[in-house]
Amino acid sequence: MCPSLRLLNQTRNGRFTFCNNSKLFQIIFNNLCFEFFEWELDSFKSYLEQLDKSSDHQLLYEINDGRNVPISVGNKYFVILVSPEELNELLYLVSKVPLEPRFLKAKEINYKILEN
Repeated sequence: MCPSLRLLNQTRNGRFTFCNNSKLFQIIFNNLCFEFFEWELDSFKSYLEQLDKSSDHQLLYEINDGRNVPISVGNKYFVILVSPEELNELLYLVSKVPLEPRFLKAKEINYKILEN
């Protein structure tokens, strides 16, 4: 890991870091990677906070796995779909609350147990 990279927050599906060299915040969430300057991060966070998680007007994005909250990323042809739980996790991830180290609970570990 780069010595100038500092871990700010971490969840089961993501990691929020800051690089002192490039002055960029980086969010790695599931298979997505976002890089923001501070003003872009603030804008992204306020955009996430204003999203309506329980609205019925999102029936256009209704799919089987429950990911029906659209996050627009600037191009009208590219929309990221997340579930309401993933949106809450993403909001928690970008909150600037200082991270205190903690142990993961057993159900937070994404590992398939094979019993022989």
